[in-house]
Amino acid sequence: MNQSQIQVPTLTKVNKYILIIMGVLFLLSNVLKASVGVGLVGHLGLSPMMFFSGHIYEIVTYPLIANGIFDILFNGLLLWFIGSELENQWGVKRYISFLLTSTIGSGLIYLLFSSLFLSGNGLFSYPLYGMHGAGAALCLAYAILNPHRIFTFMLIFPMKAKYFCMIMIGMLLFNGFFTPAKVLAWGHLGAMAFGYGWMFVISSDTWKKRLSKQSFTKKKPRSKAKLKIVKNDDDHDDDEKPPKYWQ
Repeated sequence: MNQSQIQVPTLTKVNKYILIIMGVLFLLSNVLKASVGVGLVGHLGLSPMMFFSGHIYEIVTYPLIANGIFDILFNGLLLWFIGSELENQWGVKRYISFLLTSTIGSGLIYLLFSSLFLSGNGLFSYPLYGMHGAGAALCLAYAILNPHRIFTFMLIFPMKAKYFCMIMIGMLLFNGFFTPAKVLAWGHLGAMAFGYGWMFVISSDTWKKRLSKQSFTKKKPRSKAKLKIVKNDDDHDDDEKPPKYWQ
């Protein structure tokens, strides 16, 4: 088997639930938009104006809402091919922790740069939505763990995962400095930065020692079984008669 090629993993539990939720919300949003003219992007997407008005729940709901079918397909493939392999490698709890860290980190950076560059602008109410930031963090994590696996850039050019990730970071930096979509680009870079920070903390020696110390100091449950010898009250020698009973 060629270890440099990306394998097709089974769709794991967490990613399956995420895709189901994204699909249901996407259909519901389109039904509402067709019937009453209002979708869910404006309510579940991360809008700086809405967030600072008290809608703080948007920082965890925005990746679950998509505005187009290609968002569902692209992010679904990322979750299936890359997310499933990382979930199998890390386990459910760590994988969810990574997704939450990168998602919230992306949202915080987006809110920060929106406040710096879009305050007082009509775009200040523009919502961030979709799994693009978390997807970028997943690509970074995969490239760190499997730098020599082959990705297909633009579905045409095969290249190693580490080079694919470098090109993606370079494109985001260019967009962040020189295009009108700089706030979105910095949000995706924030997801990658927070995801990398999560991996650094988890892999650090201090964290490993803390986890191993907790595992060794965990108290074992005491046994409830008790054994006691009750001797006879007779004056005969103890060697001649066994104990009267066991309790």
